[in-house]
Amino acid sequence: MKIIQDYIKQIEENFKAGNATEHTHRPALQTLIQSYEKGIVATNEPRWIACGAPDLRITKNAVPLGYVETKDIGENLDKMEKSEQLKRYREALPNLLLTDYLEFRW
Repeated sequence: MKIIQDYIKQIEENFKAGNATEHTHRPALQTLIQSYEKGIVATNEPRWIACGAPDLRITKNAVPLGYVETKDIGENLDKMEKSEQLKRYREALPNLLLTDYLEFRW
């Protein structure tokens, strides 16, 4: 799929610049998610909710579909899955995706 190739290309370009952070890659991820189907919106830095502030909120026609918690490329997702933050999110959010932009865990 071209959209996935475009996503990977953008992540590579960001990473090669040598100064990218977790936040640098979010526009590429938003574009990827929103291209999946018409009406899907990935809101970066949505309002704080009771369990915290996941990085992206995914909706379709204003109906919540899920949340995404992003970590920087290469960050240990095994460790992050055991964090207090992810524990809170998993207990409160029925549909959560954890990613370092290259690996995705649902």
